[in-house]
Amino acid sequence: MIVPSIDLLLGGIPRSLGSYAPVINEIESALESPQCSLVTVGEAIEKDPDLTARLLRLANSSFYGFSSRLSTVTEAVSLIGIQQVQDLIVASSSIERFSGISEEFVSMESFWRHSLACGIAARLLALEKRLPKPDKLFVVGLLHDVGRLVLFSQSPEGTQEIFKLYHSEKLLLREAEQQVLGYDHQQIAGALLTQWKYPVGLVQAVAYHHSPASSDLAPMETAVVHISDHLVNAMQLGSSGERFIPPLNAKAWTRLGINPNSLGTLMNTIEEQLDAIQEVFLSRH
Repeated sequence: MIVPSIDLLLGGIPRSLGSYAPVINEIESALESPQCSLVTVGEAIEKDPDLTARLLRLANSSFYGFSSRLSTVTEAVSLIGIQQVQDLIVASSSIERFSGISEEFVSMESFWRHSLACGIAARLLALEKRLPKPDKLFVVGLLHDVGRLVLFSQSPEGTQEIFKLYHSEKLLLREAEQQVLGYDHQQIAGALLTQWKYPVGLVQAVAYHHSPASSDLAPMETAVVHISDHLVNAMQLGSSGERFIPPLNAKAWTRLGINPNSLGTLMNTIEEQLDAIQEVFLSRH
C-alpha cells in the first residue's frame, strides 16, 4: 500500500461550508455593515428553514437552560450570541459534510454521539474553569476526531490496514494509525482545521488532544479536550472506533485542577445535555 500524505487526504475534502455557506456568508457580510442588527442576522438565518429549526431547538434545550421558551431566531441570536450561532452553523456543516461515509469501520451515529458528548464535556469544563469563549470549546470537542472521518472517506484501503492491525494486536487505534501511516488522526484534524482557517490555539487543542503537553499556545484548552475525550470514552458514550480508554495525561488533569467530587455532577449533565444535542444536530426533521 502506498501511504497517502496528509495533504493528499485533505485534497478530497471540500473547503466550503456546504449548503450552509450562503447563510454564513450573508451573516459575515451583514456584520461588516454599520447598519447591522440582530434582526438582520436573524433574517439571514431564517432563509434556511433547517438551520432555523436547529437553532431554536438548541436555544430551547437543556444545553443553554434558559428559563423561558424562545420563539424567534432574533431572540435566540440575542441570548446565544452571533459567534455561537456561527459555531452552530460550522458544527452542522461538519456533520453534513461527512454524512455519506460508509459504516464499514464505525457506526456514524456512534461516532457523532461520542463527538457531541466530547463537545458538551469540553464546554462544561471550559465554563467551570472560566475560560474565554467556552462555546467555542464545544465545536473544538465536536471536531476532535474529525481526522478519522477524513481517513475513512479518503483512504479506505489505509483504514482497512489500520483496523486489521488494530484488531490483531492490543494497540490503541491511534497507535495502529501511526504504525501504518506514520501519523495519526489528530494530526489530520489539526491540518484540516488549519485549512478551514481556525485560530491556531484551537487547532492545537485538536491536534494535540492525545498529547496535551505538546501545546504551547493553548495548554488549558488542549487539556480540556484531552480530559473530555478521556471522560467520554470512560462513560462509553458512543465511539470513534476506539475499543480502549486512551491513557489520561496526569499533567493535563493537574492543570485543570478538577475536583474529583464534581465528576458525578459533570457526568450527569453530559448525559442530560447529550439527548437534547443529538436531537438538534443529528435529526433530519
